[in-house]
Amino acid sequence: MKRKTLVQLVCVSAALGVLLWLLDRIGWSNIGKALARVGWTGLAALMALGWIESFSDGTALWVVMGQRLRYGFGIAVNAAGSMLNLVLPWESGEVLKGTLLRGEFGTMSAVSGTIVWNYIFKISRPAVSLAAALCAWALASQRSYIGLVLVANVLAFLPYLVLRIVIRLGPAAGLLRILRMMPVLRRQPAHWIDLAKTIDHEVKHFWCERPWDYLKVFAMQILARSTGWASIYAALNALGMDCDFATSALLYAAINVADYLVAVLPARVGVSEGSAYFIFKLLGFDPTIGVIMYVVFRIRGILTNGLLAPAAFFHWDPPAEKAGHVVR
Repeated sequence: MKRKTLVQLVCVSAALGVLLWLLDRIGWSNIGKALARVGWTGLAALMALGWIESFSDGTALWVVMGQRLRYGFGIAVNAAGSMLNLVLPWESGEVLKGTLLRGEFGTMSAVSGTIVWNYIFKISRPAVSLAAALCAWALASQRSYIGLVLVANVLAFLPYLVLRIVIRLGPAAGLLRILRMMPVLRRQPAHWIDLAKTIDHEVKHFWCERPWDYLKVFAMQILARSTGWASIYAALNALGMDCDFATSALLYAAINVADYLVAVLPARVGVSEGSAYFIFKLLGFDPTIGVIMYVVFRIRGILTNGLLAPAAFFHWDPPAEKAGHVVR
């Protein structure tokens, strides 16, 4: 067994162990009562938000690929990727999306489309999170940690801004020296430079050739990310917590910051629940509600994306020729 696979299995097992410990500490009967408290109205609201997220992200992918794939196939491909991202780390679902698209467009177009979609995602997500942090800072009566959350959300943009500046203005040799100073990137610095240049080229090409489509993709992803904010508000109120707009904004912004920090871990299930427990406790809320909220979100994700994902593996006839075009 490869060392990387072994590390991932150990971390996944540890994360699952932590999740089971948290759930056992809360009490299975209490969890059952909380889930029953959500009720059909709360479930309907959360499912509707889940469908909006799935269809918005799928529509964004459809636009990126130049509308040269069946709209339903684009929705299903995105759902399949999201489903895999629920359980596997390191954006494994994006690799699956690229693989499914390759059968329709070939490797180059599939990779280009996946890169553009994910790059815009890396901008739209911190944009919504920063908006939530600003709303919390302006409206929340509880001021503890709001400044820290706000600063952390601003800093979430820095890696992408620095990357674009360095690639466009800095010499490759200088960037190589910087990367060799970082333990994580030291072994293959040239690979990271090539990857950064590829991303920069694909995004620049997409923006120059199709600026209106770029803005449409950004708008659809903003809508999709906003459903996460709304879902926190809907879920917490359904679970019996008196959650107002400012509180949901603070929690959404804080949880997004935590997601950035734990994204490097080779595990998914249990990590987000543990982060929610810590954030709720840190901000003075009942931490058990945070864990149960994420359990509800996982169930919702399985229901929404799980119903759509199998269609990505069916045979889809290509659509009639349209004016749009593939990324490359």
